[in-house]
Amino acid sequence: MFLDDTGIVLKTVRYDDTSSVVHIFTRSHGTVPFLVTRPRNRASSNASIASLMTPMGFLSFQWNKKPTQTLYRLRDVHAAQVWQALPYHPVKRAIVLMLTESLAAMLREEGENVPLFDDITRALCWLDEAEEGYANFHLVFLLRVARALGVAPYTDSFATGHSFDIESALFVPYATASPLVMTPPDAEIFYRLSQADYPLMASIRMAHNDRTRLLTYLNRFFILHLPAFPELKSLDILESLFND
Repeated sequence: MFLDDTGIVLKTVRYDDTSSVVHIFTRSHGTVPFLVTRPRNRASSNASIASLMTPMGFLSFQWNKKPTQTLYRLRDVHAAQVWQALPYHPVKRAIVLMLTESLAAMLREEGENVPLFDDITRALCWLDEAEEGYANFHLVFLLRVARALGVAPYTDSFATGHSFDIESALFVPYATASPLVMTPPDAEIFYRLSQADYPLMASIRMAHNDRTRLLTYLNRFFILHLPAFPELKSLDILESLFND
């Protein structure tokens, strides 16, 4: 029986000379790999489907879930939401590429998680429509996803003047700054970001260098606390574009 589903494109990997495997975070079953035929030319019957397999593409489709299969096929694929700015605005596109790289690692083996799926899609809709006040979006977004996955700073340990120990995920009395310890000023901003929502996050004032530093710390946090989380390759792109 074919399921009506929606999903978010996370990662595309070459499979053979004619096909790619597209990892999609589906609303019904979590992350699922789909085999998609690459078009031979723009007039190919597969061209329209392949054109939808872009980072964070939000799709509506049907698929047949069979216990014996490890790769699945899509049918009746179309955009569930046509992004107006995410693929075209240079800063938003850089944010999307970094978040897609992050989610592909964070959700690699994630099963059904409807609340997380809905939170991600609402967040992307917010970013697509936002005209200002989204400079902190990527930080708040990643912390919200981490919290949904049960991997987040233990915020009850926060107190003004504390540092944040990345390895223990605890706010601790002042410690010497290091690649695994945030200074008290950074730790306080990190705490506020972990409590923030998108409409209000612009009130957390940071310079470009502050965001870059905190994102580097957050990458280290995920490397320590999420299995096989990588050094993000897209950080340099985001850093070069996201200037105050």
